[in-house]
Amino acid sequence: MGRKKKIAKQTINILRNGENVPVTMTPPTGSRKSWYAYWKDLTTSKSTGCSDFAQACKAVQALIVPEDHGTQRTAGVLTDDEFIKLQIAHYDKKSEPKNRERAHKSCTVCLEAISAFQEIMKLEHLSLATPEDCESFQRKALELPANWRRLKNLTPSLKTEKGVSDGNDVALLSPSTVTKWSKSLRAAFNRANRNAGQKCVRGIVANELLLTENPWDQFTWIESRKRRKRFFTEEELISLLDYFETNWPGAAFTTAYIKTSFWSGCRKSEVCSLRWEDLKSFGQEIHFESNGKHDVTKWFRIPQNLYHELLSLKTDSPYVFACYPEEMKKAFSQGKQKRYAKQIRNDYNPENLGEWMYRQIVRWAKESGYEHAYLHTFRKTTLQFAYSGEHAQQAVAQDASVTSGVMMGNYASEGDDVFRFRSNATFERIKKMLDSETAIRFGVDVSRMAKLHEQLEMARSQSDWSRVSKIAQQLGELQEENQAASRLIL
Repeated sequence: MGRKKKIAKQTINILRNGENVPVTMTPPTGSRKSWYAYWKDLTTSKSTGCSDFAQACKAVQALIVPEDHGTQRTAGVLTDDEFIKLQIAHYDKKSEPKNRERAHKSCTVCLEAISAFQEIMKLEHLSLATPEDCESFQRKALELPANWRRLKNLTPSLKTEKGVSDGNDVALLSPSTVTKWSKSLRAAFNRANRNAGQKCVRGIVANELLLTENPWDQFTWIESRKRRKRFFTEEELISLLDYFETNWPGAAFTTAYIKTSFWSGCRKSEVCSLRWEDLKSFGQEIHFESNGKHDVTKWFRIPQNLYHELLSLKTDSPYVFACYPEEMKKAFSQGKQKRYAKQIRNDYNPENLGEWMYRQIVRWAKESGYEHAYLHTFRKTTLQFAYSGEHAQQAVAQDASVTSGVMMGNYASEGDDVFRFRSNATFERIKKMLDSETAIRFGVDVSRMAKLHEQLEMARSQSDWSRVSKIAQQLGELQEENQAASRLIL
């Protein structure tokens, strides 16, 4: 078989203002999937967005002489409306209610990034963006004040009236914000790129209108700022409970929410959306099943005392924290802000609870003189407390000479027994890290009887029957001692 014929560079001439502009056309090669053009006005070659030479020539013509050939530039180019339709079509593929809700939030973030790119770069069409445009966007965005959108929409008189800063004493957009937008834009351009494999959204626009490459993959990005991880100390955990018990004595759900967030390590939306049907009970063990981001299912275990605390808050609603509206009304009615009680809706909305708890955590940190905190800090704290080095799943996969992803994707599966084991293991790791005061305040029963019951459940789950017999004997002896002590008191 002969070698594939190599396509050579070609030079074309474009007539502009009566003069010929020589353009060097470089064919697609390697990672470049389209023809690139260079003429004397440019610093580097520019992608035409076309793999076909004839279409590439038309694109160059439109780029060099846009004022005389506006219709030619638009012809064969993906419009901004079509570009956005591709994004919406991608996020509209989810069918499960929870997944659709998360997809809606992700779509909003994506459209915000697209809007920022349009407003900052002012390109005629998003699909004509080059790597130079994308890198320039990152640089220009870093020079804008954090309130740049608000400034853009206000006249000088309104800025003075509303007390809005002109940006001189306002922090600039952070590198983290710019890289977040850039990640969304890279994913958005992949959905419009017919060479992006399964990432491309097809069937919405004609195939020839789709891009042939992604400009966001063709330059070195700015570095995002690495934030220091924020964890709650045990002192702060106690302070949080004291804060809510003092400032919101009529709202018992607040401390129950704090404890549940700590033991679960779940995100705000997952804790607020907990349902009683997610409860899993095994003797002295109380677990909840949680379905989180990317459909990740896990169980988490809570102490018996916290379980009884949650039971005392139970309503007719399927939601665990559905008492929030009623308890808030009572709390406001008993305080100085009675007018707010009438403004609270009767129906339970998980988002409302999450937002209210978020504001309270921020206020607690500010008033107590602690470092800024928010609800997601609970998730970081829980995982830090439960950190144990090597994960058992990784060890099993390594022993079997496969990767963890391959093992769980193709060979092994996870059932309730695995979820229960992990939940118990995480619960025990967290409990070991707590001192006795913190453990008691967060619902742990530290009595000898409670410890023996836990040991009994663990031995039964491991089918260690000889140990089960010994622990059962110890429980019987302890029960007799307690009964004898009770008779002496009477």
